[in-house]
Amino acid sequence: MQRWIVTALGQDRPGIVAGVTKVLYGLGCNLEDSAMTRLEGEFTIMLIFSSPARVNEAALRTRFEPLARQFKLSVHLKPLSATESRAPRKQGRTYLISVYGADRSGIVFRVSDALAHIGVNITDVHTHRSAGGGRAAPSLYLLLLEVEIPKRLAISSVEEQLKRIAKQLHVELSLRPSETDIL
Repeated sequence: MQRWIVTALGQDRPGIVAGVTKVLYGLGCNLEDSAMTRLEGEFTIMLIFSSPARVNEAALRTRFEPLARQFKLSVHLKPLSATESRAPRKQGRTYLISVYGADRSGIVFRVSDALAHIGVNITDVHTHRSAGGGRAAPSLYLLLLEVEIPKRLAISSVEEQLKRIAKQLHVELSLRPSETDIL
């Protein structure tokens, strides 16, 4: 078995997920992990799959070409090495961070930079900006993070660091334990 990662990006429209997964199904591949979402008017897919030994890169590219043309997708395919294909071990306690406030430059950077400096690993990020109505009703920004906090790091010190950043950015911020892991 060979493991791969494929990304596909194009204007959102019905059939993209079905098309990508049909290529994989037709070759006998197994979808293992994925993230697929619409970002404004674009749709993006990132997925890891395994393929039978008989399926090589040329076969995958040949099958993806018509789909890329049909949907005007940018498709990138990368084989994963043995070290890249190992599932990462959970390195700490899983927490969720939500940040909410008026949209301003630097929210994602400031929060992620603070977390990186104290050794907190970000495992998932979602952001959303609401449409604002000018000065009277500015855009609101929502940042949701899933993180792994090392066991050696006190949750109170993470909270203190995040509270400082929230105050500087004039945003609401919450840190809470993640529900029981599903997967």
